Amino acid sequence: MPPQTPPDRLHFVLQPKPEDVFEPEYASDLPLVQFVAFGRDHRMFGWVRLIADRLTDLLNAHGELMLTHVEIESLEDGSVRSADEVLIRCSELIAVHASRARGDGQRRRRTRAHAIAIQSGNYLIGGYLHAPPGSDPIAHVGERPLMVPLTDAWIEYWSGTERTTQSIGTIIVNREQADWMRVVTDEDLCGGLLRPARTPIE
Repeated sequence: MPPQTPPDRLHFVLQPKPEDVFEPEYASDLPLVQFVAFGRDHRMFGWVRLIADRLTDLLNAHGELMLTHVEIESLEDGSVRSADEVLIRCSELIAVHASRARGDGQRRRRTRAHAIAIQSGNYLIGGYLHAPPGSDPIAHVGERPLMVPLTDAWIEYWSGTERTTQSIGTIIVNREQADWMRVVTDEDLCGGLLRPARTPIE
């Protein structure tokens, strides 16, 4: 009998390609979606069947993330390797993305969308933060749990000598890993005027 997952650990069993496989821990009718976790010096990815409507809630409810059968891209040289298991503390993540529709509309509150840019190490992330009307969006981020979602988002980062840009819908960012965070204009966000800084990989 396999060991039980500790209650503070979130466990995803990934696969390298979007093909149907036998995964006894997941219901077969759940969608298979691309999952990417961004660390400060690497990117971890694969495909997974999600079992919750809101990945943000899952990440904020757990201290650790265990990924099984994961692909890992080094940001130092762009190389990719496979790993049977990777354990990372959620507080060490830069951001997480899963290509899935937004959460239950009945749980959403009236908010105002603010264009936000965040630099975290080699990553530049842009998107829309949803905050209560009349609130300071940056102050609001500081009052929220660790992982904060941005909608209509994109991410740019250096992998080896190449700069990669991805438009990814919703991304969940770790507010405590931000080197800086600021409100920008829609033109800055959508016009390609922002560029990621490149920092050394330790």
